[in-house]
Amino acid sequence: MKTGVFAGSFCPVTVGHVDAIERASKLCDKLYVVVGVNGAKKYAIPDEMRLETVRLATSHISNVEVVLHQGMMTDFCKSVGATVMVKSIRNSTDLQEVINLTDANRDYWDGETVFVLGDSKFRHVSSSLVRELCSLKQDVSKYVPANCLPIVERFLK
Repeated sequence: MKTGVFAGSFCPVTVGHVDAIERASKLCDKLYVVVGVNGAKKYAIPDEMRLETVRLATSHISNVEVVLHQGMMTDFCKSVGATVMVKSIRNSTDLQEVINLTDANRDYWDGETVFVLGDSKFRHVSSSLVRELCSLKQDVSKYVPANCLPIVERFLK
């Protein structure tokens, strides 16, 4: 059984995340979607609400389990026996970040990092874009899964 990990901060989860998770889920028998918790970072949406929105957004994907994790993602991968970490790439900046992350991860874990290219209709969508649009009181319904929108707007508008 191939176990994979798709990690992010998901602050907030976007339609681009969901598209990438759907495609990543086809590469594994079991895919852990990990909502990362970095104690040094202040999130606009509390950890439990980020977890809840990702669970809502991915509830239609049968082989996905959504969890919170604080610490090294490579430690999480080892704890669940994951052999692959899947990252989504939207642009050249994302690619360079994933390359750097992959190089560091190899020092701590012997799994592989693979990436899925973001769908062209979602490549401009990012959590930071959604946060900025919300701060400007703009409609973000086309960027956030519909079943997550009320939670996202509660914390970001």
